[in-house]
Amino acid sequence: MNNNEPILQLPLGIADFERMRRQHYYYVDKTMYIPKLEFSSSYLFFVRPRRFGKSLLLSMLHAYYDINLADKFQDYFGDLWIGSHPTALRNSYAVLHLDFSQVTGGIDELKESFDSYCGVKVDIFARQYEHLFYEGFAAEVKQQNRATKKLNYIGSVAKEVGVPLYLIIDEYDNFTNTVLNQHGEDIYRGLTHGEGFYRDIFKIFKPNFERVLMIGVSPVTMDDLTSGYN
Repeated sequence: MNNNEPILQLPLGIADFERMRRQHYYYVDKTMYIPKLEFSSSYLFFVRPRRFGKSLLLSMLHAYYDINLADKFQDYFGDLWIGSHPTALRNSYAVLHLDFSQVTGGIDELKESFDSYCGVKVDIFARQYEHLFYEGFAAEVKQQNRATKKLNYIGSVAKEVGVPLYLIIDEYDNFTNTVLNQHGEDIYRGLTHGEGFYRDIFKIFKPNFERVLMIGVSPVTMDDLTSGYN
């Protein structure tokens, strides 16, 4: 054994790909699936059981496609399969990564909590990628008073200036499953049907993002929201 080689730690409870690679955690290489995912579709939806490695997969894909991490490619992927077989889309997107398990609060607060979470994440996104747009872009996004308006704004401007956008959503059905289990079908349908706020924001995703990848534990919410992702 080379005494200079770092000792690999087991990543118990860690789903942050960048942290795992920086801090020398053991990582099971799944990067050979990246070309297959790209070939499958631009709009992908996966369901897998809990504790199945979904969040780590999304974290890895975020690092692979994020244009802001292009200078880290060799550090993160150089010794993995994709390091020797990079695709043309490597590090070419501005990536918005949402985790809907972060949406919390009582049923009366859910709409505002969801809008607040998405709004904060979009504002951060605008600051991180402002250099791809123009000076003042982040301030313009922040001025939009709802998450749906912010998303439409970045989508419209991105098309105008030629910035490709990638949307990643983890735990897409986390809070809707909780609502269905705890509050019943009527409340749940209010979120996912008609003019429900969750259905409303899903209408925005596909027109504004070049690629979309969503992961959850059940197809129920997706079936109720839209038939446009399959």
